[in-house]
Amino acid sequence: FSFLDAPDATILTTVPRSTTLLRDSIMSLNCQTNASPKADYHFYFNGKSIGNSASGVFSVAVVADGVYSCVPINTVGTGDNATVSITVCKLTSL
Repeated sequence: FSFLDAPDATILTTVPRSTTLLRDSIMSLNCQTNASPKADYHFYFNGKSIGNSASGVFSVAVVADGVYSCVPINTVGTGDNATVSITVCKLTSL
């Protein structure tokens, strides 16, 4: 006998952990949630879909300031989204 639960307690972290990154650097988004059955993870940048992941891990090239979000979905329902704001810094020549 198993319980079915929609995703909840969603957490989104980044690697590297900094929220200020160099333009064109690669960032890994790591999304976790409590869900039964397991959730699929949908990733967004400023509200626009950028991809899905069954594992909750998704890599992106950082090109602009904005908000990344993760929405977990399973057969029971859609969980709360989790977000992280990223600022892009540019190298300046001296």
